[in-house]
Amino acid sequence: MKKLLLFLFFSSTFFCAQAQKKVEEKLEMALYAVTNMYVDSVQAAPLIDSQIAELLSKLDPFSEYLPPVQASNNEQVLGGHTSYIGIGIEGSSIDAHFYISFVEPVSDAYAKGLRAGDEIISIDNEAVSNIAPENIFPKLSGVEKSTVNLVIKHPDGKITNCNVVRNYILSSSIRTAYMLNKQTGYISISMFSESTVHDFKKAILALQAQGMKNLILDIQKNGGGLFDQAVALADELLEGSKVIVRTRGAHVPSETFSTKNKGCFENGKLAVLISNQTKSAAEIFAGAMQDWDRAVLIGSTTFGKGLIQQTLPFEDGSALRLTVARYYTPSGRTIQKPYNGRDYIDSTKVYYSLRNHRQLRNIGGISADIEVLPDTTVFSPWYNMITYSGVQKVVARNYTIRNRSNLKNKYKSIDAFIKAFDSNELLAKVKEVSDKANITFNQSDFERSKEYLKVQLKALVARDLYNNNDYYYRLINASNSSIKEAEKILRVSNNYHQILNDKK
Repeated sequence: MKKLLLFLFFSSTFFCAQAQKKVEEKLEMALYAVTNMYVDSVQAAPLIDSQIAELLSKLDPFSEYLPPVQASNNEQVLGGHTSYIGIGIEGSSIDAHFYISFVEPVSDAYAKGLRAGDEIISIDNEAVSNIAPENIFPKLSGVEKSTVNLVIKHPDGKITNCNVVRNYILSSSIRTAYMLNKQTGYISISMFSESTVHDFKKAILALQAQGMKNLILDIQKNGGGLFDQAVALADELLEGSKVIVRTRGAHVPSETFSTKNKGCFENGKLAVLISNQTKSAAEIFAGAMQDWDRAVLIGSTTFGKGLIQQTLPFEDGSALRLTVARYYTPSGRTIQKPYNGRDYIDSTKVYYSLRNHRQLRNIGGISADIEVLPDTTVFSPWYNMITYSGVQKVVARNYTIRNRSNLKNKYKSIDAFIKAFDSNELLAKVKEVSDKANITFNQSDFERSKEYLKVQLKALVARDLYNNNDYYYRLINASNSSIKEAEKILRVSNNYHQILNDKK
């Protein structure tokens, strides 16, 4: 019997190999015929590229063929790289003058004394007044470690000359971190990049020094990033030995990723904010928090991307991004939503959390424990167009540049600014700038979006005036319904523990 089974196994393997060989020969023959026998001369490369792309499109939404330029760009994005070469400033051109509106604290520009409100008079001995606005930032960019000479006029009228070193400016994936109240801290993570866990631990220590006992972790707009950083962040929040995620595929070994280290915040109350923009690595993290009853998840069901892609490069710089495995949460749930009629999720199978044995939803993606839907009524078509065109940023930046001295004298602190500044006068400028951008004004849309627009403009002015991103988020988040709900749940221990023990 054993000999028969061995014969059948090797026979099936042989015939599968033969069938595969015949398919390959068929493709080679078709390509040879087209390139050597077709009535007109044919370039093989474009044909092959289009056929590879067509082939992959039949598999799943994420397997794809990447031409050389796109492959290079994707390597940066998918690798979690959040850096660029420059001097680390933002600014605007107004009437042939260029004013700095924000300086990255980690940049050489900041170290050399450049601050928001400074005017750049010349770049490498060329007067800014002679440089087209669209050419200013290209002149400030360049090769790593090279220098650019700047003549700077400060708000007090003082002129300085300095050589600023161009460097990789590493933008932290921690959007902001601050205290919401005396016991609750708030951290927002934009993506999982190389430094996410390092920056997170620094933020936790800073908040704990201010008395933080509870944490709201916002990954509502986290599009994913580095898998290992998502796993490492979960490790910082889970105590003991626990599975974080499993991966399985037909042609790759199954793997289990578990906690390894003592974490920086293993015991405090935790709320994680999620939405349909929470994707991939961020969903792995959210799934681990929910499965181990470590956090209350607040918001709406996540995107549902639970497929693993492997990049296979070609010699010409193009690449194949091929799905090779799936992610599964510690309880065994798949993160991937159904696609193309595939991946049918068995709704009769019941999953439970691993600590408190709560029943968990299994619909693809990670469902919130407490559903809070965002208020989308404020986002009118006109508002979406001016946001896409960056109108609000231009209005706030120009207003702050023109009025910096008066604003600084009037609002000595951010608390004074939050309490008294009224952004009403900026609304007329929004219409003016949007008209210049050829965006047709719509009165009904304006009325629909006006109140949120005022909050956004105030937040942008605060950021530019005090050179502090945290102030922007403090103002924007004040009206965020998910944050309000999380703060309320964490404030009352009974509510928090009742949600995590709800057996349904």
